[in-house]
Amino acid sequence: MLMVVIGAGASYDSIPALRQDMGNALRPPLANQLFEPRDVFATTMQQVGRILPIVPLLQNLPNGRTVEQVLEQLQAEADDYPERRQQFAAVRYYLHVMLWICVAHWNRLAKGVTNYKALLDQIERWRKPDDQVCLVTFNYDTMLEEALPVVGVQIGDLPDYISNDKYKLLKLHGSVNWGRSVDTAILGIENLGAWEIANWLIDNVRSLKISNTFRMVLQHPMSKLHNVALFPAIAIPVQSKLQFECPTEHLTALQEFIPKTTKLLMIGWSATESHFLKLLAERITHKLKVMAVSGKLDLAKQSVANLTSAGIDVDAIESSYGFTEFIVNREGDDFLRS
Repeated sequence: MLMVVIGAGASYDSIPALRQDMGNALRPPLANQLFEPRDVFATTMQQVGRILPIVPLLQNLPNGRTVEQVLEQLQAEADDYPERRQQFAAVRYYLHVMLWICVAHWNRLAKGVTNYKALLDQIERWRKPDDQVCLVTFNYDTMLEEALPVVGVQIGDLPDYISNDKYKLLKLHGSVNWGRSVDTAILGIENLGAWEIANWLIDNVRSLKISNTFRMVLQHPMSKLHNVALFPAIAIPVQSKLQFECPTEHLTALQEFIPKTTKLLMIGWSATESHFLKLLAERITHKLKVMAVSGKLDLAKQSVANLTSAGIDVDAIESSYGFTEFIVNREGDDFLRS
């Protein structure tokens, strides 16, 4: 069975016609670009004002430091500096709104042509009738969902992500269009606008009771469903990722699929999520065929090295291509056919 793991590099290089347009302000950002002073980003930052005091730290990274490392350091300060909790609630809303807007514009530029659709078509070309494919992504955007009709899968609600017999999509760190129901009542919520609700939740995050009930949303910023407030189901992108942000049923589907996995295709994923690597190492007891696509050969080699360091026995192919080159050169055909 095939597992495909998608990282930020895949969405960054998702439109073949724009692969050379590296300065495009609407391009889905890599992790270190999440807080760049682009117009769309800056406007969203102003709307979630609590985020503004930490933005300079995220836009001016010390040499050798990443956004994920800086966020992790700030998060660790929340116990003795409670303001960090409001700031990190604002980060979740910022990521939810900014990426929603950014990817919507990016998709309009694509005019329906994306590497995700081509990837799924190539997978389906070689998929045996009884084989299942598990798509795992750590991205928050919805580009994979929008590509899935190519292989006959429609995502209309949360159960649809795992109900298909052939393809399952697991978003382990959440999604821009997922929210958690908030059990804390907001007085007069029926008369409040979306941003009023969002900023109330940010300001009061320390006393909120956020449930494990996930909902799909159709608007940004998410606000309420049947007068129940919704809080973005998006994991903070810190270096030491310890928790998943997805429905329990999705995590169960992942745990059931992992032992059946014989091939792992990694696209734009650096294999640094320790909680996910631990699951793989615990549940895969056989040698795993791996293909790593990371844009550069040294990055692909590092991704494979991270797998082996986690205790996963691999037979690896390391590509020097990025997503677009991988697709147009059909580099994955032999791997997918085998």
